[in-house]
Amino acid sequence: MDWGTHVVLAAKLLESCSLDKGAAIYSVIPVIDKEPPHFHRVYAHILENQPDFLDVAMEVFNGGGANERDFSILNRRKDEKIKQFNTEIAKLPSDDFEGKRRLEKKIYAHRRIVEETPCFINHAEDAVDIVEDESVSKISTDKLSAAVSLLSHTYFDVWNNPVQIFLPACSHCSAQWEFWNNVDYMKFRSEFYKTENIIPFRKEIAKSKVWDTKLKPEAIIKAMIIRMGEMGQPAIPYEVVDMGIRDIMRYLDIDDYQRADNELEFCHKLENEIREIIYKDYRREKIKSI
Repeated sequence: MDWGTHVVLAAKLLESCSLDKGAAIYSVIPVIDKEPPHFHRVYAHILENQPDFLDVAMEVFNGGGANERDFSILNRRKDEKIKQFNTEIAKLPSDDFEGKRRLEKKIYAHRRIVEETPCFINHAEDAVDIVEDESVSKISTDKLSAAVSLLSHTYFDVWNNPVQIFLPACSHCSAQWEFWNNVDYMKFRSEFYKTENIIPFRKEIAKSKVWDTKLKPEAIIKAMIIRMGEMGQPAIPYEVVDMGIRDIMRYLDIDDYQRADNELEFCHKLENEIREIIYKDYRREKIKSI
């Protein structure tokens, strides 16, 4: 999905989870990896890196400047952080490659998130009218809400392109493979994201009754990861998916076992709803046999 659609979908998902819709902006954080090109969709999109980027995003958005729309504050704080991290890198032993990589990741995250923040905020503000809730434009400080929103990006990206969310443990791609077989793919990619088409889609999916349910936030995180594992081709090993879930839960200090039957059922219903809306205009015509 495109950036604006990610924010709308995240806001509705957060609403169903009784979470803070002001966290919808975190759903677009993964797009920072469009620069440089060799990072695109395989750096901020993968599950292993998302905790690091979420920590930086929350620091950037909630440290002053973002909610006030004063981007000079964000840039000043970014420059201070990058200077600090470069100083720390200079003090590292020459063979501390892991320490250097960790700090370089923070430098990258601070720089790219601040660069894209004005655009992120614009998308959050645009979503207000569709979601019909002003709180979408007020950036949340709630970590669980932000985590659900951030993870939703890769979950919803599977409609657009294959994602390798389980890198580096597994390089297999997850995607809505059957959906792509059933749509006129080139028509879908060339027309769906035009303003005259994507805005009506956002409005229709936002009004869907599929959101009229109560979801447990911790369980929806598990369910989204499971679904991305199930969509893997070739099959993604169970232990890889399980470890991905465990790592995210540990990061969020969630120790209790999460039963996700209801949330998995919701994911299937939501995916079917998205599929049927898109099929109305983009289903591939069956080739008639002679």
